[in-house]
Amino acid sequence: MKEREIVLNTDVDIKGTISLPKESEGKLPLVIIIHGSGPVDRDGNAKVMQMNAYKLFAEFFASAGVAVLRYDKRGAGESGGDFYETGMWDLVNDGIAAVKAVREMPEIDPERIFLLGHSEGCTLIPPINRSAEAAGIILLAGHAMNVREASELQVKLLEEEVERLKGVNGFILRALKVHTNTASKQKKLFNEMMDSEAAVMKKGFTKINAKWAREHFKYNIEEDLAAITCPVLSITGNKDVQVDPRHVHLFAEKVNGPAESYNVSNMNHLLREQEEETSMIKLKSIYKRSLSNPLSAEMLDIIEAWMKRYIL
Repeated sequence: MKEREIVLNTDVDIKGTISLPKESEGKLPLVIIIHGSGPVDRDGNAKVMQMNAYKLFAEFFASAGVAVLRYDKRGAGESGGDFYETGMWDLVNDGIAAVKAVREMPEIDPERIFLLGHSEGCTLIPPINRSAEAAGIILLAGHAMNVREASELQVKLLEEEVERLKGVNGFILRALKVHTNTASKQKKLFNEMMDSEAAVMKKGFTKINAKWAREHFKYNIEEDLAAITCPVLSITGNKDVQVDPRHVHLFAEKVNGPAESYNVSNMNHLLREQEEETSMIKLKSIYKRSLSNPLSAEMLDIIEAWMKRYIL
């Protein structure tokens, strides 16, 4: 593929990359990638996790004759802004600006702009689509309800794992009340954020993007999902512990366009195959090992089949 840089002018400069097939005829369809949570750059990488998934998607789509826009989230990579002061609606506005920018490009078909969201991106796409209607939507590893519920689910899974953990490790963790302490600390923090008006809060030496959390917690996705009338493809791995894998089917049920939903066997939240059993306790080490794997072949096969029907 061939690439060039782009700058989206919102209230800050959002910098990204347009990827194009090496050879093409006529105006191209284009996919805009909307990030997952965290200070993530255009390739899907953060300092603590080099996922590289979005660059791999750009290569995948370009090989099929589809252009891709991926960009650094504000406050990450080369984009302006402060990640910790960024709210959910700032991210939505950046996505809307991306759609408007690519529609003006002479080599892009303005009627064939598609949105692909990963994780948090699945929550951002419905309001983006409300203002800048897409020709189709792909939702990967998303949660079809409030982000707060997804966070609380993760703690619940930790509680259940500690309760059934055998041996000395289980005994120690239960004795230290790791599982119950985590839940109570999370609830206290969430309540403090909701009661605050600060964009950024501090807990010890840790900065917390409280504005982002408040806006997500107050957002009701239902109405914006119902407003979607374009084709939708939703995919989540059955080894995803950061969202409820069953929510993949809720997306299909709540939108009002043609929709398909799939649970991919052995795929985790990083969109890679995972041989190990799921574990919140060992999550970081599991993720680290799975990053050496390519993107799930089963997921890509599903996307390719959908792409032939709706994008190409």
